Amino acid sequence: MKKIIVVLAKSAKAGNFCVAGIELGSNNWIRPVTSDEEIQGAVPAAALTCEDKTEIQPLDLVQIEFTEKAAGEVQPENFYFAGTWKKFGHWSLSEFEKYCGLDRADFIFYNDSRRLEPEALSSFARHKSLLILPIENISLKAEQFDDGVKFRASFNYNGTRYENFAVGDIALCEKISGRGSGEIFIAERAVATFSLTNPFKDGKSYKVLAQLWSQSV
Repeated sequence: MKKIIVVLAKSAKAGNFCVAGIELGSNNWIRPVTSDEEIQGAVPAAALTCEDKTEIQPLDLVQIEFTEKAAGEVQPENFYFAGTWKKFGHWSLSEFEKYCGLDRADFIFYNDSRRLEPEALSSFARHKSLLILPIENISLKAEQFDDGVKFRASFNYNGTRYENFAVGDIALCEKISGRGSGEIFIAERAVATFSLTNPFKDGKSYKVLAQLWSQSV
């Protein structure tokens, strides 16, 4: 089954990519995945390389051949794909908002923490692991780990302050890399795509700021 999606997240995952978008027409979220457990189902760069040798980017319109829905209780939007992707165009964020709109939610994935007990999802008949939302007062902080520098985001949404979200936005991390280890103010307002991970070793699912759009960055 072929579907056309607008890409709303392209973040780093297991040396490859985690990609997600909204299907045009249905406005349903879709996260293309592979069955390769060694890279945690991530999308390899080869699948994102177009015929003109350019690479699929956020807000691109792409056609993807999907084979079947992937099993998993935390991420119901996951579908296996086959072959390379075909790019049909590129939208601006304002075009996306006009035709598809932003999500609405009281909280980012059901509570005000940066993580969630997967068991909590059983109380929701139809839960999501992907959201695109307007946020405010965004700042990032760099932290040094054994495998390199990682960034954490803090921001406001719907009157609540969220702290220490992992950041998957590759371009954003590259832009602010080298600015030091303190708190870096990013923007007063922005639009962000959020993703909820599958459970880690501690049994919890973590919330990731997967993509950020702001004129300040």
